[in-house]
Amino acid sequence: MSPKHILVVDDEKRIVENITLCLKREGFQTTGAYDGNEAIRIFEQQKFDLVLLDVSMPGMNGYEVMEHIFAIDEEALIIIITGYASVESAIRALKIGAWDYLKKPFEYAELVKTVKNALSQKKLIADKKAVSARLEASERQYEYMVNNSPDLIFTLDKQGCFTFVNPQFEKVLGFAKKDLIGTGFKDILHKEDLSKASILTRFDKYDKQINDGQDMLFRFKKAGHKTSQYDPYESFAFMELKTTPMHLPASDNRAEFNGVYAVARDVTERVALEDQLRQAQKMDAIGTLAGGIAHDFNNILMGIQGYSSLVKSGFEQGSEEYKRLSNIDAYVFSGAEMAKQLLGFAQKTSQETSLVNLNYLLKMTAKLFGRTKKDIWIEQYLDKQLWGTIVDEGLIKQVLMNLFVNAWQAMPNGGKILIKSENFVMDEFKVDEFGLEKSGAYVKVTVTDTGIGMNDEIMTRIFDPFFTTKERGQGTGLGLATAYGIIKSHKGIFKVTSKPGKGSSFMFFLPASRAKITPGKVSEEKEMIFNGKGMVLLVDDEKGVIEVCSEMLEHLGYQVKAVSNGFDAIEVLKAKNQKIDLVILDMVMPRMNGEETFEKIRTLDPGMRVLVSSGYSREKEIQKMMKKGCNGFISKPFDIAKLSEKLNTVFKTPSGR
Repeated sequence: MSPKHILVVDDEKRIVENITLCLKREGFQTTGAYDGNEAIRIFEQQKFDLVLLDVSMPGMNGYEVMEHIFAIDEEALIIIITGYASVESAIRALKIGAWDYLKKPFEYAELVKTVKNALSQKKLIADKKAVSARLEASERQYEYMVNNSPDLIFTLDKQGCFTFVNPQFEKVLGFAKKDLIGTGFKDILHKEDLSKASILTRFDKYDKQINDGQDMLFRFKKAGHKTSQYDPYESFAFMELKTTPMHLPASDNRAEFNGVYAVARDVTERVALEDQLRQAQKMDAIGTLAGGIAHDFNNILMGIQGYSSLVKSGFEQGSEEYKRLSNIDAYVFSGAEMAKQLLGFAQKTSQETSLVNLNYLLKMTAKLFGRTKKDIWIEQYLDKQLWGTIVDEGLIKQVLMNLFVNAWQAMPNGGKILIKSENFVMDEFKVDEFGLEKSGAYVKVTVTDTGIGMNDEIMTRIFDPFFTTKERGQGTGLGLATAYGIIKSHKGIFKVTSKPGKGSSFMFFLPASRAKITPGKVSEEKEMIFNGKGMVLLVDDEKGVIEVCSEMLEHLGYQVKAVSNGFDAIEVLKAKNQKIDLVILDMVMPRMNGEETFEKIRTLDPGMRVLVSSGYSREKEIQKMMKKGCNGFISKPFDIAKLSEKLNTVFKTPSGR
């Protein structure tokens, strides 16, 4: 450690030499100066730990030199030496900044004691400043961390009132610091969370309950947002709260409970995603259930359709019996359409588009919906010259059903639905206004109800996924969102108008071809029946389907061998005593499904004709089997005419044998 360097300033050379000699004996390094100007010049060139300064010097006295030195280094340590000490001179020196003073003549011991004491005090002051600087830097660091934390940080006193909040409160919730300090923590909570918050203010039991801190989930209010019954995420933020009791030193050196320190993290997005995940899982479960129902329902319809067509084939077209049986066919057709909608809900299939007249879909869907909602009157105003549109019929039916159901729910006491179709030419200047990709020909469909209507707040949210105005458990909020997505996928757009108490109008626009397309009609001509011959192996796990299909096949002239599973079918084909000409194979079976059975049939007999039959299988599975060599597909339910036509087509195809 280098010796302390002291500057000795006196106009008497002998005094400077004597002081220098004394200080060197104590291990100090000294430099002498004999007037004020010289002292200032030396001080500017070197750094000194202490200055011994004579007050009475010619030219520039000690007080003036002190002022110059402090101008160079405001923390300089100066001891005044004077031979004319008085209270006034001492006070003046101390006021200017001197640390101490020595009165001439002074003893050697007094000089050393005063110098050492000054240097020791200077070191203590320097150490204190260093500690203070470190504390200040640490305080600034923690202040920066707290103020810039993405989390809400706050403290509560024993009354449960805010004593500190960080700026994140204003960023996340909109509450300014001045508005929260002194207010109760419960004032910013959702009313249903107040009971959970009581633990934070029940201080008599606090230490025992959450001495190690506790995690809780709360809903914090957002400033300036009114509570919305439709959107729990609009007026509240979901916060994951970590609380810890604060124990600070008391006057008797014991830790005293002073309140709560808490950190709250905004988990609104996570909670929303968890809700959506639960909804999605629920929808998957419902979809699976819907698929199972559709499968069983199609098998029931298969029996009705099959026996109806068998009986119908025995009557003339103009007879009353034939007409009644045709009505049964129409109801079966409607039931099959419902089953297709259930399947469309249960499984995501690729779009199959075609050029159609939307009037046909509007009439068919309105008729189907009207059968189930007798308290709703449906009026249709359909443009007879309506242009054609390229759409996926199944998806557009889903859109229309969603709109009809939405209208029905808006009319709890019954009412009227007006359906209108019309041609519409989109002006290029209105394309952006409507949110469409291009101008040109469109078909406009409007579904209007006489229901309760909507206010502006609801109208801005109606197409949001999972948004619903119904009570919890009475709706998923996916109907209109799905409809919107379908229309967008067809390069169309939705528009909505509504007023509370005045009903609502939902309009969608779809790109159109100016060509006129005649709406499809159910043929009134008697179906062609194609008889045949040969041995048919019927494979289906449903007893009712086997019975009705066996009768239809025998009626058409075929011999039938029926089994209920894929394993038995393979055993029949292995037998040498019976020749099978064609296999009608169900896709959905237990133990060995249709695809697996088909693979084994192809291995056993590559040339065997196979007709796949199903009311549930996914489109991709059917396409996959067709690519592998399946000879055809018939969708359940089917009647005897469709079956005969399909069999006739398959048998006309050359066998691979």
